[in-house]
Amino acid sequence: MIPSRMFRMLRPAVMLVALAGSFPAAARAPTALPRSGQVEASYTMGLNGITIGRFKLDATVERSRYTMTIRGTTSGISRLVSDGTGLLKSSGQIAGTTVLPNDYYLDTTESGQTSSVVNMRMRSGTIVSVAALPPLPIKADRVPLLPQHKHKIVDPLSAMIAPLYKGDMARACNRTIPVFDGWQRFDIRLFYKSTAEVKGENGSYSGTVYVCGARYVPVAGHRPSREEVKFMEANTNLEVWLAPAEDIGLMLPYRMQIGTEAGVLTIHASRFASTGRDERAAAAN
Repeated sequence: MIPSRMFRMLRPAVMLVALAGSFPAAARAPTALPRSGQVEASYTMGLNGITIGRFKLDATVERSRYTMTIRGTTSGISRLVSDGTGLLKSSGQIAGTTVLPNDYYLDTTESGQTSSVVNMRMRSGTIVSVAALPPLPIKADRVPLLPQHKHKIVDPLSAMIAPLYKGDMARACNRTIPVFDGWQRFDIRLFYKSTAEVKGENGSYSGTVYVCGARYVPVAGHRPSREEVKFMEANTNLEVWLAPAEDIGLMLPYRMQIGTEAGVLTIHASRFASTGRDERAAAAN
């Protein structure tokens, strides 16, 4: 499995924590408004209990604006994984409980050679421009991407930001997520499963995390006849643990799990720490 396929396989797992637009005001639980600060997290990626990669997440919030970066590597320890790297960047705004991305960039390599690139610009949840390489090959059974599939969406990295619902944080799990990744449009349907307790060291997060289950629903750009699409549609082994970053009033993933045709893929935080900044100082900058 080359790194570009590995990162494509991760897309449904990353999407599990996407923010899926606004809820009707009457149904909304009170939320903690985003505050200025940052989150730094380091993750270990494992397949069937064997470490196959690592990545780091950096997220910065300046009141209503955010930037996020993920840098990761995979290691060719078996025939399933070859050496590669992945870089993802995104920025945008947070309006209430809605994430509105502006820019998204993806670059993956295999053995030092570029394997996939996405450049995407958005405005108010609508794609303004997108370039994705390699392009999808023309196939008779591919569900066509239409203009409506590029409205009211989030990109893969902005999707990792979730609202922190004060008094009912499990509500972050009960949402449907509209995703466009540059090639395909799909939904992830989240549902609350349980809570768990985690214990970090040296400043890493300790406390309650919220366990969400999920289902993958392809919408457009996919080929329904492909076995991997059928597998993902039927896949019940999709899960994300959301940890509150109360310093910035948001939630981010602590652990992700996805069943794959090669086994169970897990992404677990070895470190997860958030730091807030004085709002008056942030406003002065």
